[in-house]
Amino acid sequence: MRRFATMSTSALLVLACSFGVLANASSVSGGPLTWNLCSEPDFEGIECGTLMVPKDDEDPGAGTFDLAVARLPATGSRRERVGSLFFNPGGPGESGIDLIGEIGGALGSDLRRHFDLVVWDPRGVGRSSGLSECVGGEFAPPATGPVKWAAVLNQMRQTQAAANAACEAMYPDVVPYISTNATVRDLERLRVAVGDKKLTYWGTSYGTRIGYLYAHAYPERVRAMLLSSSVNPNGSWHNFVEGAGTSADSALGLLFDAYPESAAHYRSASSKLVAHTLTLPSGTVFTQWHARAMLLGWASSESNYATAASFLETVDVAVNGSGRAQAAAALALDKVMDWPTHFPIHGGATAFIGCLDYADRIDPIEQDRIARHLRAEAPITGWFNAQALFYCQGMTVTPDPVPVDIGSNWQTPMLIVGSTRDALTPYGWTIDMARTFRNSRVVTYVGAQHTAFLGAGSRCVDQYGIDYLVRLKRPQIDVACPSVLAAPRRRTAP
Repeated sequence: MRRFATMSTSALLVLACSFGVLANASSVSGGPLTWNLCSEPDFEGIECGTLMVPKDDEDPGAGTFDLAVARLPATGSRRERVGSLFFNPGGPGESGIDLIGEIGGALGSDLRRHFDLVVWDPRGVGRSSGLSECVGGEFAPPATGPVKWAAVLNQMRQTQAAANAACEAMYPDVVPYISTNATVRDLERLRVAVGDKKLTYWGTSYGTRIGYLYAHAYPERVRAMLLSSSVNPNGSWHNFVEGAGTSADSALGLLFDAYPESAAHYRSASSKLVAHTLTLPSGTVFTQWHARAMLLGWASSESNYATAASFLETVDVAVNGSGRAQAAAALALDKVMDWPTHFPIHGGATAFIGCLDYADRIDPIEQDRIARHLRAEAPITGWFNAQALFYCQGMTVTPDPVPVDIGSNWQTPMLIVGSTRDALTPYGWTIDMARTFRNSRVVTYVGAQHTAFLGAGSRCVDQYGIDYLVRLKRPQIDVACPSVLAAPRRRTAP
């Protein structure tokens, strides 16, 4: 869900064992983890290690995975060091190790002084037996005119089914074992391996699923947990797809509020592109779907909104302008990227982890209904987000579903950060997380930034998070922080 995505009493723990993640919880132990300076370029000062973990806790004969782990050591003295801050960036399928330099730079001096930053590539991801050769399907709505959506959706089904079947054939010894339940047990092993008595964890987007499931499985072993842009802790695959599918249009509403002229540019260009394509100087054809896809890509970060507004102005001039201005705008669009003729569907770890985590499957009739709903409720981006309906097509792996309806956890301390117009994880999921984890406080960012902590540039949000992670200091009541979206200024074409 992101590119740069828990039960206290003994009675509840017994009840939760029936859902899977707590199976063998008491027997999970950490193995040796030796740190050495990383040999990869641009990893100066970062240490790398490997932790061997069983593929299947109940079947020793299934073999093992080597988890790739990286650590950016704390800058403070031994007395100042609190412990390790574990971080997962989301996805599913996002490499933590690829982002360690970026995340380390964002932490700031206070967090860097007190914590070793520890990241890892979860099983099935990146350097940890990642599904590197796997891709998803693809689809292509007609460039202009009426769309026969039944045909487009069928294209999604067929191409994704073929891609998933190919992935299973290439990685039969990986895909059955990469559920988030298994990753949670790996995180417990990592905690033990680094020598921390309790876990300090920061998860964003899908990373919040890893976090809340850890808190559900090991409620007494959490020192502090910060979850930013939560997924629904009591959801289903159906809920996940339908809830996330309309969020981007809500975020783009903030773009149009902040840059009113961008809404006019979008309407003007879209009305023309519905019936006519734009041929760029290179001969590439630019369509209505390209404009919408670019907006979707920018929707999750407010720092991109000025660029998005400038892009819409360029598109409008290229489509509806004349003379030199039109020619210059068309040339500018030609330089942005090679505009695709087909759009990709997420596959590999993103699809397999998500589909292992939920047992429910959406039949074709319901897929079509939800797709219609997404297009109606999110006319700019719903057509593209409907792809998630088809992630599980063609898979034969047996799901390892995460616990649902997990009740109330009063023990595990949390700080939950959510944005009111998050483009990927609806704000309602933040509230659901807080209702489930009662020993929590909510910091609401009144804006559209996905993963607002250390992502929005909000001193308000960041200070609450830093105070909590370092000093276990939380606000007495839930609080809100305003958007830092800059006042719009007229900009030239990108």
